[in-house]
Amino acid sequence: MTMIRFQRSARTAAVIVTAVAGLALSACGSSSGTTGGPSSSSSSETQTSAAVTKHTVSLVYDWSGVDFEAVPLAVAKAEGMFDKYGIDLKLILPPDDSTTVKLLGSGQGDIGFATTADVVITRGQGADVVSIGNYSQSNNWGLIARPGETINLTELKGKSIGVFSDNWTQAMMPFVLKAAGLTANDVHQVTFQGDDVAPLLANKLDLTTNTANFAVAQVQEATGKKPTVMLAKEFDAPDVPIWVYVAGQKWLDANGDTAKAFLAAIKEATQWAIDNPEKAVNDFEKIYPDNGSSHTYNLTGWESTAAVMSGPDGLLTQRASQWSDLTSALHAVGELDKVADPSTYYTNAYLPN
Repeated sequence: MTMIRFQRSARTAAVIVTAVAGLALSACGSSSGTTGGPSSSSSSETQTSAAVTKHTVSLVYDWSGVDFEAVPLAVAKAEGMFDKYGIDLKLILPPDDSTTVKLLGSGQGDIGFATTADVVITRGQGADVVSIGNYSQSNNWGLIARPGETINLTELKGKSIGVFSDNWTQAMMPFVLKAAGLTANDVHQVTFQGDDVAPLLANKLDLTTNTANFAVAQVQEATGKKPTVMLAKEFDAPDVPIWVYVAGQKWLDANGDTAKAFLAAIKEATQWAIDNPEKAVNDFEKIYPDNGSSHTYNLTGWESTAAVMSGPDGLLTQRASQWSDLTSALHAVGELDKVADPSTYYTNAYLPN
C-alpha cells in the first residue's frame, strides 16, 4: 500500500519528522455511507473548564513535510475554530508517503489525510479505513509540461515521464497510456520520491505527473510562467475528488462526537481560508514557520487548491457517484479486482448539519 504525496517539492530538513515525534498543533478543531454512526464517546479527553471538554485528535498527514494543503488546519488553530469545537489537534507527519493508513491501523493516529484511491485499494486489502469527508472535489492530477510546450498524447511513445509510486499515480497512469494507445513499456517512467518538477524544468524529463495546485505553484515561482497542464479528464480518467479525510470505523464508532466536532471546525476553517486566502496563508506560515516554502509559492498553491474544494453540495460532502465512478474506472483498467458498493468506502454521517 502506498500513499500519495507525489506532488510535493522537497522540503527543508526542519519540517521532516517521524510519526513517532509528530508535530503538536494545539488547536480546536448527512446522508448515505458506511455502517456505523456517530456516538457520544470521544478520544482522549481533558476537562479544561466546567463547560468545555477538549478532545485530543491525532491527524496523520500524507506527506513527511507540511505544506499549503494544511492551510485549513492552521486557520482552525489561528482563527479559533478548533477552540470553538473543543479540538486539540496533534498533527503527525509520517516518515514517507506509504504510512498514513498503516499508522491509523496501528492506533498511532485517529484521523488521516489520504486519497480516494488509497481508501479503495487499502479497503480492498482489509484495512479498517473509511472516508469521512472530501478535502477536494475534483481530479486536478495530470501531465505537466514546461511553460509554452504542448502535450500531445500521440507523441508520448519513447518519452520520459516523471511518476510516483503512490496509489493515485499508479491508478491514473493506465488512463494516460490507454488514451495514447500505448503500454507501460512504450514510455520511460522515472519514479521520484520527492520533487519531480525541478527535473522537468532542468530538461531531465520530457513530461511529469503532478496535481495542478503543486505544479503551478512551483513552476510559476521558478519561471514566472504557468506550466502546460493536461488534466486527467482530458484522457478519460474519472473526474473525482483526490483527497479525503479518513478514519477507522472502530475509532469512529467510539469517537463519533469527536469526529463531528473536528469536521465542523474544518468546514468553517476551510470556508474562511477560501474567502481570505492571503490571511489564511499568513496563518499557515505562522503556525508552520518551518514549512520550507516561500510566501508566493504557498499563496499560489493555496489559491489553486481552494479552487477545487467546493462541490455540488458545498464543502466536505461526498457523493456515492464519486466512489462508483472511481471504482468502475479502476476496474476497467485492471487496477481493481472487485468493485464494492460505494457505501463500503465512505460515510457522510459525521459531517456538520
